[in-house]
Amino acid sequence: MSPPRPDLTPAEFNVLKALWRRGHASVAEVRAELAGRGTEVAYTTVMTLLGRLAHKGAVVVDRSREPFVYQAAERRESVLSARLRDFVREVFDGDARAMVLHLAEAEEMSPQERQRLEARIATAEAAAEAPAAPAERARAARPARAARPGRRSERP
Repeated sequence: MSPPRPDLTPAEFNVLKALWRRGHASVAEVRAELAGRGTEVAYTTVMTLLGRLAHKGAVVVDRSREPFVYQAAERRESVLSARLRDFVREVFDGDARAMVLHLAEAEEMSPQERQRLEARIATAEAAAEAPAAPAERARAARPARAARPGRRSERP
């Protein structure tokens, strides 16, 4: 299943974040999670939002239990990555560097935050430039094995 598209409303996304924090939850538990973070929402509103999320494929519902239990259909990281890619494509014409530069210039960053950002960039650059892992190099260098008599050869 692919991550939910960014057509989620802010209210729906808040409910999804509550599910990521809890893992799985009933309507009442989602409502309590939202209230604990300063968002008071009626029970019926949470129920409606969960229904919409289920319809959009962002949430799965366990109807075998009473009350029904809801769980995010995708991991938080997958959804955030997809939404961020869409944002960069739409707002910055696909130029992630422009977004990072804009953030660095527009937001006040502490020296520690700036160092963390620089370290992450350096790590990402090193990973992009790194040669294949030793196991991958060994596998690529290994000659193909001939089929032994009495055995089928593997198809490519």
